[in-house]
Amino acid sequence: MKRPQHHGAAPERKATIRTPRRESVNPSARIHRAEVREERRFTEGARRNRRVRLTITSSVVGFLLFVATIVLSPLMTLTDIEVMGRVAVPEKVIVGAVKDQIGTPLALIDYTAISDKLGSVVRIQSFSTELRPPHTLLVRIVERTPIGAIQGAKGWGIVDAAGVVMQTTKKAPKSVPSLNVESVDSPGFLAAVRALLALPPKLRSDVRSISATTRDTVQFVLRGVPHEIRWGSDEQSTLKAAVLDRALAIAKKKGGTYVIDVSAPDTLIMNRVN
Repeated sequence: MKRPQHHGAAPERKATIRTPRRESVNPSARIHRAEVREERRFTEGARRNRRVRLTITSSVVGFLLFVATIVLSPLMTLTDIEVMGRVAVPEKVIVGAVKDQIGTPLALIDYTAISDKLGSVVRIQSFSTELRPPHTLLVRIVERTPIGAIQGAKGWGIVDAAGVVMQTTKKAPKSVPSLNVESVDSPGFLAAVRALLALPPKLRSDVRSISATTRDTVQFVLRGVPHEIRWGSDEQSTLKAAVLDRALAIAKKKGGTYVIDVSAPDTLIMNRVN
């Protein structure tokens, strides 16, 4: 077969040039999008801080809920009571003030009720409580210490340094000195108490009776000896005690009964009565 032959020049084809379509953009929309982008850029920090705060808040709330669930659960209820510091107060009195709280979740223990009951026990000066999870409440107490006895219409009232009557007896007790003062509110009571507290323990335990009207007029009588000791104020008690020991030795050697004045310990005065 013969190939077709073209006579003359081949007709030229026109090249087609395509230009991309240009969208028609509203200038206002372009400006709005730019403003939105700027606003997002400037508020990104605030939005990030808000997310952080929400995360922290959620974590804290979740933790508190977890703790509340544990604390209020039967796994954290009061079953045991321990007592520390007790000497003269019966343990059953202290436990009895707390026993109605047994079975209560530790977070719901009524400390006001415990305080009211323990506060009514005269021999307890102060107390504190401490939780020891999961089941124990520790009660620490400080007992009142008797300092002397004052005679009243109903007998002898054993009092502490604050003047609180701890116990009443018909006879004068031998375990504490008799306080020959007007009342626990008198200046003489305060002077006598200060002097007793300042005495060396051994000398204090030997005091049979003590009296005072003012701070500088404290005087007392010791057990087993007839001498009257004029002590004066509670100052220089250690030095006075040393001078008194020497005076008692002199009185024992010479015999007789004396008024021994150590109120000015630098100058010992001993006046023989008989």
